[in-house]
Amino acid sequence: MNLENKNLNRDGFITLKRWLENRNAGKTFVDYFHEYGYQTIAIYDAGELGQILYGEITGSDIAVKYFVDRNAEGLQNIDGIPVILLSQIKEMDEVDALLVSPVADYDAVCRVLSELSPRLRVLAFKDAVYEF
Repeated sequence: MNLENKNLNRDGFITLKRWLENRNAGKTFVDYFHEYGYQTIAIYDAGELGQILYGEITGSDIAVKYFVDRNAEGLQNIDGIPVILLSQIKEMDEVDALLVSPVADYDAVCRVLSELSPRLRVLAFKDAVYEF
């Protein structure tokens, strides 16, 4: 494993550790979304992390409108919520924010999102866990 991969793995680990610390302190993403006035969101990542995040939000008044995933082909929905490819984002309803959960790919995802949907408010999972 090269140094860059080690740093990405460590960064991801530290971010997940902070999320767990927040949850142990009774702080959730629902609280974070309320604090910033976000009622409708989308989640970038229909994989394990995105689904755990979705589980934390489920049952609250925060509406997850869709998931975005570069590997969405063949995955139609999660609990009835559409899973779309990044290229389909222009076709979707507006949301208050899109939370990008992959820590390592955040910058690359944001570049593509800014080209496809410049008005979309994009949040980094990593930044969010340090703000609540």
